[in-house]
Amino acid sequence: MTLLELDHLRKEFGGRPPHVAVDDVSLTVAEGQTLALVGESGCGKTTLTRLLLRLLEPTAGSVRFDGQDLGALSPARLRSVRRQMQVVLQDPYSSMNPRMRITDIVAEPLVTHDPQARGRRGRARTRERVGELLESVGLPAGIQDRYPHEFSGGQRQRVSIARALALEPRLVVLDEPTSALDVSVQAQVLDLLADLQRRLGLTYVLVSHNLAVVRQVADRVAVMRQGRLVEVGDAADVFRDPQHPYTRQLLDAVPLPDPRRARRARTEAV
Repeated sequence: MTLLELDHLRKEFGGRPPHVAVDDVSLTVAEGQTLALVGESGCGKTTLTRLLLRLLEPTAGSVRFDGQDLGALSPARLRSVRRQMQVVLQDPYSSMNPRMRITDIVAEPLVTHDPQARGRRGRARTRERVGELLESVGLPAGIQDRYPHEFSGGQRQRVSIARALALEPRLVVLDEPTSALDVSVQAQVLDLLADLQRRLGLTYVLVSHNLAVVRQVADRVAVMRQGRLVEVGDAADVFRDPQHPYTRQLLDAVPLPDPRRARRARTEAV
């Protein structure tokens, strides 16, 4: 079943001539799938995710979520649909108010979207729910009264994931979710995301420049260059037999951990 459909999306920013950040992009994402958007910095990946979340209005084209055209929805209906679309950002610390306790950070979506989460009785239920969310991402419920600066980068990213799950979304946009973490912590967070996807049936759109991460987690890959899609396909096919020269350039630029393999690859390329 198709959950997300992008149809001829285009986004221009001011200027004469205008800067075209996203140019005629069409994509579909099936429910339960992980689609990775890859490409060099400035190619339009992040702008595209802002469009699909309707944080930006497209210059042309449409976004359909579960069959609904987001551009045609009333504000009230869009607010309801937005519960089902959440995001995890690259730097968890920058997305948190350092003066807020963890319980308030994770509860923020609940308080915003659910009137029953407010008031004395609502706060008690919300605190219980926050504890459940923290435990679901591998953190103890007892950390609720602590502040973001008291945690490591990996722990803060787990808090961000817990917050994204608070409204039980169907789609989660992962914008470079592991790039600010060291390699060992990256692996733990990726394992967590994979486990949550299996248990909750989540659909992911992953933005990443790390092709090793993409190879590990993606079902499909969409390669962007200068605002356009140059290649889309199953991850295994794209990595095994890339069709576009730009995709081959990206794969050739991935460093090999074995120096002998790296030297052999350079020799074969000559």
